[in-house]
Amino acid sequence: MAPTMPALTGVIVGALAAGPLLGAGGWAGAQKAPPQSPQQQTAQQIRWPVRTLSHVDLWLHAFAMLSVDTGTVVPLYRRGYRDSLTVEKNKRNVLTALDGNRETLTRGLQRGGYLSAQFLAFDYASFDEMRGTIERFLQFEGDPRRASDAESARRMAQLAALFQSAADREWLRLFISSVQDENVRFFDAEYLRVFRERRAVITAVDSLWQQQYRMKFERFLNNTGQRQGDLLLSLPMGGEGRTGPGRTQRTMVAVPFPGRVEDAAEALFGLAHEATGTIVGPVIADNVTPAEQRAGVADRAVAAAQVIGGAMVLSRIAPELLAGYQRYYLTQAGVKIEPSADSTALTAAFDRTFTLSPTMRDALRRQIDIVLGGI
Repeated sequence: MAPTMPALTGVIVGALAAGPLLGAGGWAGAQKAPPQSPQQQTAQQIRWPVRTLSHVDLWLHAFAMLSVDTGTVVPLYRRGYRDSLTVEKNKRNVLTALDGNRETLTRGLQRGGYLSAQFLAFDYASFDEMRGTIERFLQFEGDPRRASDAESARRMAQLAALFQSAADREWLRLFISSVQDENVRFFDAEYLRVFRERRAVITAVDSLWQQQYRMKFERFLNNTGQRQGDLLLSLPMGGEGRTGPGRTQRTMVAVPFPGRVEDAAEALFGLAHEATGTIVGPVIADNVTPAEQRAGVADRAVAAAQVIGGAMVLSRIAPELLAGYQRYYLTQAGVKIEPSADSTALTAAFDRTFTLSPTMRDALRRQIDIVLGGI
């Protein structure tokens, strides 16, 4: 999902360009980051490293636990994420401020339209750094002019664009304190537990990406202005990933963090979906009327078009991934598919589930052809 947060530049500014490759760390509560290998130490030499950033996952986790998912195509977060984490907390008899304040925060989230704030974490090196900026923003009553330096003023201007009124800032005050408690009482330990369990998964994704598929994606990424980036494995993410430009113009793409080594390709499915975001918006905008725009037709079409666009890209650059991609997104959309379903059945179900007008579909295909140099 591409960013929509109103900010000085009109997009989310974020994404760490530096930091450990394949490592957690830089977040409140974690005392030690996993040791870096030589590969990790040369992350900056890799154009699209595979990474994990626990403070980003903490932030997205908090939104996932509060959000009422009304997505009509695929869920905003991994299917079943909130329910599975709630069960885990109940097993451990854990109740955090995020749980206790859920009803109030959820009402505010729906009323205030703060979902775009989920992209904010891309702009910070740790949760402590992010929390510090937010607390100063609240202390300054939302006035970026009171910031002590240009970087702080830029970040506070982002916050001010989202949290304009005193009521907005009061919601943010309750939210940030609840996230902090969630981190200390539950998420810190849970993240490290899952991270340790999935080390082999991270290695499998990195190998699949760097050794087999990065070069296949390269032309499309380069020609859509995504030459440098970070492939971020994120626990809350499902098929509807998150994408934002970094401070150093690297694209950060949060994709599903597969649960098993054999599912490593799910991360690439998420990348294929997200990579089309730069072209889908303009294609849809060019093919809807003002009345349709006001009726929300464009928003619904964009969601379907990114799923369809990802399939179109894979059919051109890595057709061997197409069936897996279709199956994954059908599952994310809640469509039951028999394990024995062949490619014909998968394609038929995919086309029934993710629909675009013939005009939009043809325009999207033409644009992908142009990007890949087909015409």
